[in-house]
Amino acid sequence: MDSILLDFCKAWQTFDADLIIQHLDDGFVYDSQCVFESLNRDEYANYIREKFQTLRSKNTSIGVSIVDDPYTPGNSMLKLIQGSNICFYRIKVVENRVIKGDLCMF
Repeated sequence: MDSILLDFCKAWQTFDADLIIQHLDDGFVYDSQCVFESLNRDEYANYIREKFQTLRSKNTSIGVSIVDDPYTPGNSMLKLIQGSNICFYRIKVVENRVIKGDLCMF
């Protein structure tokens, strides 16, 4: 999982969606407090490509770090910072494939 999380981190630093998409399982589901409905793999792939394209075109920078997940000891997650907004991105990996992604602001 560490190499997958590193790819997710690098994706947010470089806005390269393929670094994320390559790890998504066919049954992947994404949930976010910023998105009204769950997204499947294909919907998420389109969403993250468009999001990264928008961030790149606006010359936005996102601070990204890997931090311990306080709710699942022994696991890590991404901490994303844009201005004063902080989000946490958790992924669930089964057999080297990401099956779940959750972005939350708390």
